[in-house]
Amino acid sequence: MTAADNNTLYENSPHRILARGVAKALRQLGAQGVDEKEIEYVVAESPREDLGDYGVPLARFARRHRVPLDELFERVRKLLLQEPLVRDVRRAGGYLNIVLDASKAFELIAATLEAEGESFGLVRAGEPLRLVVEHTSANPVHPLHIGHARNASLGDTLARLLRARGHWVETRFYINDMGRQVAVMVYGFRLAGLSDVPPGEKPDHFIGLVYAMTHTLADIESLKKRIEEAKNSGDEERYRQLLRELDSLVADAARLRERNPELFDRIAEAIKGRDPDRDISELMRSYEYRTDEEVVRLFRRLVERCLQGFRETLARLNVHHDRWDWESDLAWQSLVGKILEEARRSPYYTLHRGAEALNLQPLLEDPEVRKALGIPEGYEVPPLVLRRSDGTTLYTTRDIAYTLKKFREARADKVFNVIAAEQRLEQLQVRLALIALGYRREGLNTIHYAYEMVNLPGQKMSGRRGRYITLDQLIDQAVAIARREVEKRSPDLTPEEKDRIAQAVGAAAVRYALVSVSAPKPMTFDINRALDFDQSSAPYILYTHARAANILRKAEQRGITPSPAQADPAAIEENPLRRKLVVKTLEYPYIFAKAADEQRPELLVAYINTYADTFNKWYASGDSAVNELDPGKRAAKLLAVKAAKQVLANTLNILGITPIDRM
Repeated sequence: MTAADNNTLYENSPHRILARGVAKALRQLGAQGVDEKEIEYVVAESPREDLGDYGVPLARFARRHRVPLDELFERVRKLLLQEPLVRDVRRAGGYLNIVLDASKAFELIAATLEAEGESFGLVRAGEPLRLVVEHTSANPVHPLHIGHARNASLGDTLARLLRARGHWVETRFYINDMGRQVAVMVYGFRLAGLSDVPPGEKPDHFIGLVYAMTHTLADIESLKKRIEEAKNSGDEERYRQLLRELDSLVADAARLRERNPELFDRIAEAIKGRDPDRDISELMRSYEYRTDEEVVRLFRRLVERCLQGFRETLARLNVHHDRWDWESDLAWQSLVGKILEEARRSPYYTLHRGAEALNLQPLLEDPEVRKALGIPEGYEVPPLVLRRSDGTTLYTTRDIAYTLKKFREARADKVFNVIAAEQRLEQLQVRLALIALGYRREGLNTIHYAYEMVNLPGQKMSGRRGRYITLDQLIDQAVAIARREVEKRSPDLTPEEKDRIAQAVGAAAVRYALVSVSAPKPMTFDINRALDFDQSSAPYILYTHARAANILRKAEQRGITPSPAQADPAAIEENPLRRKLVVKTLEYPYIFAKAADEQRPELLVAYINTYADTFNKWYASGDSAVNELDPGKRAAKLLAVKAAKQVLANTLNILGITPIDRM
C-alpha cells in the first residue's frame, strides 16, 4: 500500500471497507437508493473471534432491496477480497464478517503515523465550514454548578472536535446582564449598601450569596402581601397554602443567614416595607434604556466581577472562550430595536394579550422548515412575545438579534447554541422568528445543541435559594480523591508532582464524565465512578497514556528509535492481543470523523474506553516491546505502542484534557 495519510487510513477502516463493498454489490444487483452511511452505522465488531473481526447484518439489506441473500453474499465476498486489508470473508447466518490482514493494516498505520505525526487519525473535512459554538452562558448571579459544567464541557469539547475535523470555529459566551435575575442581584447590593465585592471573597460566590438572600427576602415580602389578601378575602384553603410556602421560605432564609448574618440582616432591614417587584422592574428599565448611568455602572461592575469568577472556574476545566458578548450591547446598539421594527412590518406580526408578538404557526406549513427544525406533525408553537407591557424586551427577542450578530461577525455557515433541553421551545421560536423576518438561511442553520440536566445524588439545587454545590467545590473534591490515589500508586513522586497530577486528574475526571453520556440523555454525576483509575474514566485513560509514554521513554533511553522500515509486519499476527490493538487502531479515524460530523463526542469516549482496555490487556499479558530481542518484532511492537499513545493523546486533547506522561 503506497499512500500513507489520514484519508487513506479512513477509507481502509472496517466500517468504510464493509459499507463500500455491500453498497457496490447492491447496486450491481440493481438496487436503488443505496445509502452507504446507513450500512456504516450497523457495522460492528464480530461477537466471536472465530467469526471474524467486523461484520454487517447482510440479510437486512437483502430484504430491504429485495435481492437474493446468497447472491448478495457472493457478490460482496468477491468485492471485499479485492480490498488490500481483507484476508477472508465469512458468513454466519444473515451476517457477513471480514477477517482483516493485520500485518497490512500495521503497515498502513505505521506509514500514516510517520507521515501525519501528531495529527495521526484526525481526518480533515472535505469542505471546511465557518462555525460558531456558543456555550456555558450562565446567568452572572451565582457560581457555576454541575449543570453549567456539563454545558461548558460539552460546548468546549464540541468546538475542539470540530476544529480537529478542519473547520474554523469560534466560541462565544453570551452575558445575560438584562434579565430579572441580574436586577435582583444588583438590588441586593444596593440594599446592603455595597457597590463591589469585598476583598478576599471569590466574586461569583459572594454574588451568589447576595442574590439568594435578596431573592428569598423579596419573595417573603411579596408572599406576605398575598397572604394578607387571601386572609381578607376569606379564602381559607389558599391562606393555609400560602402560610406553608412562607414557612418554607423562612427556613431557607434562616439557612442563608447562617452563612453571613451581618450581610443578611442589612438586606433584610433595608427591604422591609418596600415593593421589591416594583423596585426590581425599575432597575431593569433603568439599565435597558440607560436612564441612570450610576445604575448602568453598578450593573456592569458586578456582572464583570461575577464573570471574573466564572473565568477562574472554567480555566480549571481547561475551558476558554474566544468572545464574550454583552446582551445589553444588543439593546444599546439598536440591534434589538431593529428587530422590533422588522417584526412590526412582518405579516406574522400580532398582539398577544396586549403585547407585541409574532404568530409563528403558519411557518409550520413549510415542509422544509418542519424537516430542518425537527418539528413533528400537529405541533403548535405559541406566539412569540417580543416586548412586555412595561416596554422592556424579552430575552428571546434579544436572542434573535444575537443570532444575527453571531452569523454576521463570524461570517458563519452554522451556529451551535449549547443550551439546556428545557429551553427547546424558546430556541425553536427564535429560529422560526428568524425565518419569519426574512433570515431563512440563519434560521435553518441555527442548531440547538440540547443537553439534559445533570444531577448529584441526594442534592436538590436552587440558585434562588442558594442551594447548590459549586463547581469549584466539586473540582476540589475530585482533586482530593485523585491526590489520595496518586499517593497510593506513585509514592516516590515529590509532593509537588503529586499535587500537579492530582489537580490535572481531578478536573479531567469531572469533564470526562460529563461528556461520556449523550447530551440528550439526563445523567447523575457519581464522583467516585468519575475517579475510578481502573476503568472508563479520565484517570484510566490518562494512566493508559502514561503507560504507553513510559514504554517509549524506556526504549529511547536504550537508544531504540523504531521506524516502519525496521519493523516486521508479520509479527503483528503472531499474538492475538497485539493483533487486536492494531485492528482497533485502524478504526480510529472513522470513529473520530463520525463523532465530529454528528456532533457526538460520546462516541469518542466510548471508543477510547474500549481502546484503553485493549492496550492494557496486551500490556498485562507480558508481551514486552522494549525487551523484545528480535529487532523487527521490537520495532513493530514499539510502533504499535507509538500509534496507541497518539490515539490516546489526540482523543484526550479533543476532550479538553492535557495528556500526562507520568502518573
